[in-house]
Amino acid sequence: MIAKKLNYGDTIGVVGVSNSLELNDRYETFNKAKSFLEKKGFNIKVGKYVFEDFYGSCGTKEQKAEDMMDMFQDKDVKAIICLLGGQTCNTFIDLLDYDIIKQNPKIIVGFSDITVLLQTIYKKTGLVTFSGPDFLSFGSKDAEESFKEFENVFINKSLEKFQSGKKEIIRSGNVSGKLIGTNLGCMMYLLGTNYLPDMDKNILLIESYETSPNECQRRFAHLKQYGMFDKVNGIVIGYNYALQKDGNDYPQMEDILLEYTKEYNFPIIKCNDFGHRMVNSIIPIGVSANINCDTGYIEITEQFLK
Repeated sequence: MIAKKLNYGDTIGVVGVSNSLELNDRYETFNKAKSFLEKKGFNIKVGKYVFEDFYGSCGTKEQKAEDMMDMFQDKDVKAIICLLGGQTCNTFIDLLDYDIIKQNPKIIVGFSDITVLLQTIYKKTGLVTFSGPDFLSFGSKDAEESFKEFENVFINKSLEKFQSGKKEIIRSGNVSGKLIGTNLGCMMYLLGTNYLPDMDKNILLIESYETSPNECQRRFAHLKQYGMFDKVNGIVIGYNYALQKDGNDYPQMEDILLEYTKEYNFPIIKCNDFGHRMVNSIIPIGVSANINCDTGYIEITEQFLK
């Protein structure tokens, strides 16, 4: 199931799903983002609990669920941009009405902890969701670059940046599958729940923010014990800020993944198209794609917007 594309003049809803603006004082960035998108020609509708702070979270779980459902049911709202990431996106997913979401498909986008919500909505409804900028991205120094990608994908329906961006082949192989991910640590909150999409014969996207070689070992051991590596057709590794910020001399996620999957033969691709402290390519979650390690190209083979 896919949503309709955006047009200039449409209304975009903003919902807080994880950390609050109060945490690290992000109010000025919020105001810049709102002004920026309004100047680009969009109407911005802010959820009524966006300015709440509940132990560092953007409201209680009930308030976050109410705001999200209000946006899905609001006929004027054509897309939802999640406020920012953090640690508490999994606290309210059991309070959402997935039947209503399924009846009102629309664009929903974000990254980091928002990975939890994107995968959950896809799993429960079949709606293609989008890994991409959160709302505060449009109040940053890279706002124009983020908006160019936003415009290309949601208005022009082009995924060229993600498909053709530079790729490094870590382990060869040409495979197909649906794209699932992206933040590794947040995705793992869903292991053992009924909110994790089926990874059988699909392609796993992974990245991390503040991580270490030891944490990568722990996570990959956990995924292996869970049986994830027995299912996936391939893995695409994005930008890992803590490991890459000082160059590539530090042991990288791809090195550790190779060690923990040495008995497998699925392809592994490394790219810097998605992650933290960078301009994210927008990636549709739940669409079919081909990994071609001969050309270093990821081809989206399925319609992702109407």
